[in-house]
Amino acid sequence: MPTGNAVRDKDAFPTKQLIVLGICRFSEPIAFNSILAYSSVMVQDLGIPEKEAAFYAGLLVSAYAVAEALTALGWGAISDVYGRKPVALIGLGGVALSSLLFGLAPTYWVALLARFIGGALNGNVAVMQTMVAEMVTNPEHEPRAYATQPFVWTLGGIIGSAMGGFLAQPAKYYPNVFSQDGIFGRFPYLLPNLFAVVSIVLAIIQGIIFLEETNPNARQNAAAAATPAAADHDDDDVDERTPLNREHLRVRDSVSRHSRSSHHSFRERSGSVIEAIREIRKKPSFMEDSMPLPIDQRFDIRRTSFGTMHSVKIPHEILPDIASTPSTPSTASKKPFNFTVIMLTISLSIIAWHQMAYITNLPIYILDEPVKAGLDFTGGLGYDIHDVGTYLAVNGVIALFIQAVIFPVFVRNVGVWYSFIIPIILYPTTYILGPFISSFPEKLISPGIYLTLILQAFFGIVSFPCALILLKNATPSPLVLGRVNGLAMSACCLARTISPPLVGLIYSLGGSAAAWWSLAAAAGVGILQLIWMPREKVERVEVDNGFKAALANGDFDEAIEDGSIIDGHDGRV
Repeated sequence: MPTGNAVRDKDAFPTKQLIVLGICRFSEPIAFNSILAYSSVMVQDLGIPEKEAAFYAGLLVSAYAVAEALTALGWGAISDVYGRKPVALIGLGGVALSSLLFGLAPTYWVALLARFIGGALNGNVAVMQTMVAEMVTNPEHEPRAYATQPFVWTLGGIIGSAMGGFLAQPAKYYPNVFSQDGIFGRFPYLLPNLFAVVSIVLAIIQGIIFLEETNPNARQNAAAAATPAAADHDDDDVDERTPLNREHLRVRDSVSRHSRSSHHSFRERSGSVIEAIREIRKKPSFMEDSMPLPIDQRFDIRRTSFGTMHSVKIPHEILPDIASTPSTPSTASKKPFNFTVIMLTISLSIIAWHQMAYITNLPIYILDEPVKAGLDFTGGLGYDIHDVGTYLAVNGVIALFIQAVIFPVFVRNVGVWYSFIIPIILYPTTYILGPFISSFPEKLISPGIYLTLILQAFFGIVSFPCALILLKNATPSPLVLGRVNGLAMSACCLARTISPPLVGLIYSLGGSAAAWWSLAAAAGVGILQLIWMPREKVERVEVDNGFKAALANGDFDEAIEDGSIIDGHDGRV
């Protein structure tokens, strides 16, 4: 390829590779989200008493995340040495294997083990975002590129939710097509998982063919391995001592060099993996990516997305760029975890706690049989799996709309600070309303469910990114952004992993109202915490609509025209 083309290709937006990576990314939430629609019914079919179903269903959700968190950084270290592509494809293979075993599980503990195996084999939480960063060489393209990941994840989640709701128990709902005596009658939850396996296998195949390696070191090693040694091709240095038949000597020397280089290469790579694993303490210590949330769980406050589809830029006079900040002793000695950082991290963890518990326990409440007619604080609504699939799929559409359209407009008019505290103050209304839906007239129950979904999506999508903006603004130095981000991400991931089974246990012991109001109590703690929350002043931030940029076919400047300037009230936001 000519040099000029290479330069142009390097600066161009990596559309094709992002599409290939997006297909890989798209297949994962199909498997993750489908389980939510039927998990509580499945655990009962596998022998768990109905009274305890909520707790054990929560364990199924968390088992994958726990295994993923324990192994993700190890996979990231391996990808640093052996390349991103093989780790990404192995991760997809782990999800496919987990889904197949899960669908064929004869007992609950086999299902739990299948989830754990899938999480342990999936290293994409540490790899996918890194691949995007390595694909994009032009800084102006970063917001547009990063917007594709949460967008694709949400779309996959919509399909996964619908698939789980409409393909589970096919022999029961489609008796004319699926026999009770057939494989889908004996394994009623195999079909949605088989659908997920097929989609993942197709993603792996196209990844093998089209996905390019992005790790610079791995690409250099592959290029070096593909280039024969100069000595193997040096036929010009001939003198009177040169043997007439040199082919067997060349083969022998080549094999000898290959053996030595392979031995040293393995030792060097093994040492590199160990060295990379030692860097774990500098990164988030607890990291997962399998929770069905509208906010990117792998947020990084060193970037401008703040877990959204957009680019939110804090003025440089507030937080200087790392490249322009000298590494002086006074700067380096600043404590990264000041009071404001700690308080904002606690606030993020509280939001993550009740947000995750809500989305995993809502299907249980919808499916649970009512104990009595009218207002019922113990039982659920008595709907079926199809209804749950519909609600969860529509919830994905709601979340996509709020993040793409409502978030920029709301933050532009209200400001970062008030966009943070207003949703937190109003958050408990979502959970207080929950138990009273059972008392609604039949035709108003669905609108009541959708109302809680809208409130939950709006409050979470607006408050969480704004908290991350404030967290970045509160960080004392750009040099410690990584440590602050690591603490916040680890705390949020831990909260999201623990809350589903714990709130499920509350549901099992105290009934539906107890679970709903435990979430309201957690949100209430978030309100009380605001009393001690120092107010961060962010006078002006720029928001570039990443959703529109991702859909634009032209230059990135087209998306900038859709950006908005957020001005604070009385000079503050």
